[in-house]
Parts: sequence; C-alpha cells; structure tokens
Amino acid sequence: MIDVEDMMLVHRGELQGKIDKEIAKHQLRCLNTNCDYFERVVEKQLQYSILSHRWGNREVVFPHLQAVQDQIIQEQQKQADQEKLTESKEHPGIPKKLEMLGQLPPSQRPSKASLKKLSKFLEMSAVKKCKYAWADTICINKESSAELDESIRSMFAWYRDSKVCIVYLSETRHFRELAKDPWFTRGWTLQELLAPRRLAFYSQEWRQMTAEDIRKRPTEEEEAQEEGKGKGEGPWEWEVKEVEEKSEEEDEDEDEDEDEDEDEDENEGKQEQEQEEEEEEDEIRERRRLKSLHDIRKRLTWASKRMTTRAEDMAYSLIGIFDVNLSIAYGEREKAFYRLQVEILQNSDDMSLFDWRGEASIYNSMLASSPACFKRYLGLQQDNSVRVGNDSTFAQTNLGIRMPLAVYRLEGPYAQPAWHLPTTAKAFSILGASSTPGHHIIVILGKGDHPGQYRRLGLMEKEMDVDSYKQAPEVVLIK
Repeated sequence: MIDVEDMMLVHRGELQGKIDKEIAKHQLRCLNTNCDYFERVVEKQLQYSILSHRWGNREVVFPHLQAVQDQIIQEQQKQADQEKLTESKEHPGIPKKLEMLGQLPPSQRPSKASLKKLSKFLEMSAVKKCKYAWADTICINKESSAELDESIRSMFAWYRDSKVCIVYLSETRHFRELAKDPWFTRGWTLQELLAPRRLAFYSQEWRQMTAEDIRKRPTEEEEAQEEGKGKGEGPWEWEVKEVEEKSEEEDEDEDEDEDEDEDEDENEGKQEQEQEEEEEEDEIRERRRLKSLHDIRKRLTWASKRMTTRAEDMAYSLIGIFDVNLSIAYGEREKAFYRLQVEILQNSDDMSLFDWRGEASIYNSMLASSPACFKRYLGLQQDNSVRVGNDSTFAQTNLGIRMPLAVYRLEGPYAQPAWHLPTTAKAFSILGASSTPGHHIIVILGKGDHPGQYRRLGLMEKEMDVDSYKQAPEVVLIK
C-alpha cells in the first residue's frame, strides 16, 4: 500500500501494526459491543483506493519508490533533529519524493507523465477520504516471482475490496470520447471494471467525468432478456453525465461532513445506523452483481473483445472473474487459456463453455484456443434434458474430456445427408436447446485415436425433434 499523506510504502507488517494500535484504542468499546463495531474499526483503517489505468512509458515502479524511501530513511537517521521533510499542505512529503524520483539516473528515471499520474492519483485518493492507495505499477515487486504470482491471483479481490476504483483514461479529454478509450479494449482492465463496487472515471487532465462515484447495478433488461441479447457490453447500466466542475451540492456535502466530524460523538449512533443501512444496500447489490456474473459464456464474450500484450495474460486476467485457482507460468502462451477452461469445467456444469466458433485449442478440440472464439456463438441454453441419466459431471481424463452426452452415429436412422458434413464426420451429440425456439445446438464429431474417443469438428444449430432421438448408452470422450 501507499500512504496517501506522505507517499511512503506501507508493508504488511507495518499495516498490521497500525491496525493493532487502532484496535487497542477501541478495545474497551469492542469488548462491550458486538463484533460489528470491531469489524467497522478495522474496515475504517483499511479503506483504500485502487488505480485502474493503462501502462505508459517509464512508469514509476516499486524499485523506484523503494529506493527513494530508503534514501529518505537514511537522511532522517543522519539528521535526527529534522522531523519532517519539505511538506505541502495537502500531502506532507510528496513534493520532495516526486523531486527525488525525477532526479534518478536517466536510465531509471520515470517519465514526467507517470510522476503526474502518481501525484494526481494520491490527490484524488485523499479527496475520496482514503488513508491508503494501491497501484499495480508500484505496489507489486515484480522481481519476486512469488509476490507476482500471489498478486495476479489476488488482483480481483483487491479491486473488489477497495473503497473506490479510480480509473484514469489517459486518451480521453471529453466525456463523449469515454467509450472509445483504449482502456475498454485491454484484458486486465476487464476485471478492474467488474470487481470494484464503486468507480470514479477521470479524463486525461484528471477531471472527474461523473458527478459522483458510479455504483454498479444490474439492469432489469439484462436479467429478463436472453443472454447475449441485451444492450451493451457489460452487466451494468451506468447513469453518467458530464461535469465541468464540482457542483455546489457537492461542496455543501463536504461542509456537512466536516461538521459531522467535529461533532462525531453526538452523531455516532445516527452514523452507525446509516452505515448499517448502506452496508445492507451494498450486500444486496453484491448478490445481484454476482448473479449477473454467473453465466460463463457472457464473461468470455466480454473478454473476447479485449487484448493483452502477452498471450498468457489473456487467461491470467480472468482468474478472479471465474474464481478459479490457476498457477502462473509465463512462457506457456496459449496453454494458459486451455488450463483456465479446464479449471472452469471442473467447477461448473454450464455448457455455454462449449458454445464458441473458431480455432480449437491444440490441447483439446472441445475447448477454444482463445477468448476471441466467443465473439461468435450460437446461443446455447442450459438444457439438462439432453444429458445421459442424471449425470452432470464434466471430467478431464487422459483420453479427453468426459461429457455426459449421448452419441448418435451418422448412419442408419441417424444419417443426416442434408447436413452436408465432411467425410471425417462420424457422429454427433446434442449439447442443448438454442435460443431459437425448436432449434438445438449439436456438436459434430470425428473419430479419435482410441476406442470411444472423438474429436470436435464443428458446432451447428439445427431444427430438430429431440424426443425422436433415443439416447445411446455411450458417454462421449472428446480429445
């Protein structure tokens, strides 16, 4: 974390020490009340903002700030009588540290744009009344593979638990340009859009583009309509409007907040009640939000429109969105997305994972080679009626993915000359109903290398009476 007041890095041990001191102050109160008060004390101490942005050239990174911090500590030790460095009214110590960062050797020196970004981020964090701030460029020591691994797998939770996510759109000058910003095309920023409960968008010149922080909520239209048919890319409708300057109402609210702080003891009961009501509202929003994140294909469709510099990151950036465990192994390239899909199918029976068109993974023909394959899908619906018995289990075996689907060989009563299939097609399975009434999605299968093993050749949507198809006893293995 970064301390918003003085731009000092705060490591876990130091943060724990600060929390322990605060708990000690409230120990008597905590003993005489329920655990909710104790939790609120901890949460208040841990309120932090988090930065979402696109990396630029020569960003301020962890070694930069750590080197400056070490230098400051050494100077303080030499000059024990000097309590503080040069201060600014808003953030004591920040101008001095920015100056020191700008004086690093040319090969290590951060760009002026990155220094301004850091300074403004901390300034906006203070406006949002956050004690701490977190930025991926600075708060991850990428020289430690263990820390990098943990950070990637924890990223979604960090964005979700922040008080507010400050989104800096470096190429947007005006509100009408917001949707065209490259931020909306990058893989990592998808989870940074989905995870936080509150978002604040800032333009190139660090002007907030919404009158207040956006609280995300699912739309009634999206919940009611068929998946993939609703308006927009994401699961929330935003009410945003252009603001050129802070409104008088916001100024009045800030004045009221200051008055309440001065008379905190008198209004404590009222504030706690309001906080409890707000927490209940947030919990309801969170339940609805998670419900909207249930559909696998929907999430992969969002990811299909985004890009990452490294192939592996297209999978790693989705770890938190799908809530799966996946080890980090840079160098594996497209295999990372294959492993992600395997983790998903082992934790879900949602057949929409197989509703894609395009290039298959070289590791298994039933799985997509990349999220881009989910740009074009057929609209497969969850349909347990086509499965063998009551089996809803997917499993990854040494012979392929075991799927509880009946296999119909393309011969005799199940021959389909009107389908104009390739000569390598030997059978098909019905995956489920289509979003088009009376239609079903079928997977065309070719023979595999082992008995009972098949390969996916393609996906088709056909009008058919599934009741006329007697389920064969075979359970399909697809490699």
